[in-house]
Amino acid sequence: MLILHPPAPPPPLLPGQTVVLEAGVYRGPWEISTPGVRLVARPGAVLDAGGRGSGLLLSAPGIVVEGLEVRNVGPGDDFYEPDAALVMYRCAGCVARGLRAKGVTGGIRIEQSNGARVESSTISGTGVAPGLQTYRSDDVALLNNRISGFLDNLYVEYGERVVVEGNRVEAGERYGLHLMFTYQAQVRGNHSQRNRVGSALMHGAENQVEGNTFAQEVGPLRYGLLLQEEWKTVLKNNRFVQSTVGLLSLDSRDTRLDGNRFENNGTALLFARDTDQNTLFATGNTFVGNLHDLAVDDPKARVRLRGNAFDRAYPLPIPHLPSSSFALLAARQPDLSLLALSPGVVLWEAAEARVPGLRMLALADLEARPAARPTAGIAPGFVGLAFLSLLGGLWLRS
Repeated sequence: MLILHPPAPPPPLLPGQTVVLEAGVYRGPWEISTPGVRLVARPGAVLDAGGRGSGLLLSAPGIVVEGLEVRNVGPGDDFYEPDAALVMYRCAGCVARGLRAKGVTGGIRIEQSNGARVESSTISGTGVAPGLQTYRSDDVALLNNRISGFLDNLYVEYGERVVVEGNRVEAGERYGLHLMFTYQAQVRGNHSQRNRVGSALMHGAENQVEGNTFAQEVGPLRYGLLLQEEWKTVLKNNRFVQSTVGLLSLDSRDTRLDGNRFENNGTALLFARDTDQNTLFATGNTFVGNLHDLAVDDPKARVRLRGNAFDRAYPLPIPHLPSSSFALLAARQPDLSLLALSPGVVLWEAAEARVPGLRMLALADLEARPAARPTAGIAPGFVGLAFLSLLGGLWLRS
């Protein structure tokens, strides 16, 4: 074991050596290029990058960094190569645990580092570059981190079997969680809220999204979660709460929606089409307190609903239609959403809910169950949310 005291620079290291940093400020940037090194920072140990580039670069397999605080990284904000608190490059199996960085350009960047792991770290950014970012790295695990204030708080591109679990992401300048071109990713138990756009999975296949909360994404073109050109995505036991649109599906096929809860959204579930079509099977989900449970702006969509619970469903032997002719019309003419709570629209939707001859049965749930309404009524702000919830329709067709 090697013990360092500030301001000592890193000495030549041996493979597998443990280095302990005692409290104080160390002058960076640093690079560790010896495999298997374990760098342990005592409380109060800080690596100061001096405003020049990234704080710490790991460039050999199996390096572990624990408890380090990094500050004063450079201003470089290239999306794929920002100046970051920590960089793992060709660093298979490397681990960062308990890293802290506040007000940095980029947080933790992982590239070509299969099996890397980042856990229990807290990072905040300046809104110009990604926070926790992986690129062309498979079998990565991103666990129990707290990330805020970056362009995309957590960004994954080109990764297989990536695990994103237990993270809290908020106040992103664009996306909270953003996964692109991923295969068999596991997105579990995360909490994403109050980001500028929402969270998104794009152009991936066989991804699993389970037990997450997507909340409080309110404003034009904002949603809890976007699925764009995803294939065979499974969403299970997630919560979509208090957002303009809870879940937006854009040209996504063979989606399964099981046991999720949509509560107090403008539109709970919105389908839109660009060049392809949406296909989805939903069972055992709960829809309560939403202005619109379902809206479809995709004439080719194939949506199957079975055994879902709705606060507007009635215990009658007739199918429940979670959408309405007005919701379908408003998806194409968003300005009509201003009338969502008008007496005429409310009466028409009530008639559709009770008279089988008025129903559009292609979207009906033949086994719908009634769900208890939320104890609180519709908040006054949700009148405006009715309009915001479908503004994206114009943008998606532009």
